[in-house]
Amino acid sequence: MIEKFYTKKGMSDMAPSFASLESFYWVAHLQSFSGAANLLNISQPTVSYRIRELESQLGVQLFVRKGRTFSITSDGAALRGYAEQMISVARNIESNIQVRGSGPRRLRIGVIDSFAAICLPFLLNQLEARFPNMRVATTIDNSYLLAARLADGELDVALLSTPPAYANIDLQLLGQQKVEWIANPDLGLSSGPISISDLMKQRIFCTPAPSNLHSLTMAIFSGVHEAGLGLNDCNSLAAILDLVRAKVGICLVPTRLAQVDLAQGRLSIIDTGTLLPLQDVFIGTNKGVVNRSLPQVLRFIKKVSKDLEYCTVAGADGVPPVHPEPKIRSGSE
Repeated sequence: MIEKFYTKKGMSDMAPSFASLESFYWVAHLQSFSGAANLLNISQPTVSYRIRELESQLGVQLFVRKGRTFSITSDGAALRGYAEQMISVARNIESNIQVRGSGPRRLRIGVIDSFAAICLPFLLNQLEARFPNMRVATTIDNSYLLAARLADGELDVALLSTPPAYANIDLQLLGQQKVEWIANPDLGLSSGPISISDLMKQRIFCTPAPSNLHSLTMAIFSGVHEAGLGLNDCNSLAAILDLVRAKVGICLVPTRLAQVDLAQGRLSIIDTGTLLPLQDVFIGTNKGVVNRSLPQVLRFIKKVSKDLEYCTVAGADGVPPVHPEPKIRSGSE
């Protein structure tokens, strides 16, 4: 049992080090010694040594090795919860205790396309003013890929829209976004309700699967002449809006992203009679990543989002509402 290392001899010469627990946590999560070594920026032999040292201190086997593969034991699974708690405590210490001579810090942030276009410049300016020595590495992608990288420890924080669930990711609801069908007004699609059949006659631009916009688009057309759907994938919402402005096609995007074009008449909203669900936007952090700047970074993200009206503010309970399924109108009208 894990508890047996708490002996009368005391903890001074037997307590597992934080480095060993951190290495164990990432080996268990990534199912890879080399992956943990790369993430922690140490050598694989160092990771292996730390695991052996931990097993020796605790007097238990944490992994069962079978050739080149391994699996976690029941004791290892129990220790994983304690390791996560230790890392959480370390994060709180890093966040609240000022460390002298800490040198330049690094922040790895992932954001979805719409946040990058609207909020990222202002967020980076605020971060530079508060943390002049911080090195910021930004990744822009869809929520599914960002969530996977966050879960694997490749990001410190990520802005995510209705992301998949990961046990080691904490999510804070930032707010919600409205999405609409958008077109160039010269196409004549904004004068009245447009049926799904008429909508399908247009070239439709969308971010690739498994993005949320792609899933929502496919749900709207599910079972309604889906074989004739002219769906064109593009991995950049900015490029999609350029194509829509050029009258090459139409798209389904967060309304906030097209707000300026809508106000200036360069783009218009298509009324399809479809009740589209709001998209929940979250701030995600990895429970195993220690970065003392994160609490302040999260406050900056919330402030920038609010100041720029990126999305509606989350309720006090932080619980996202239940959205209705899209209601589809089919046939010509």
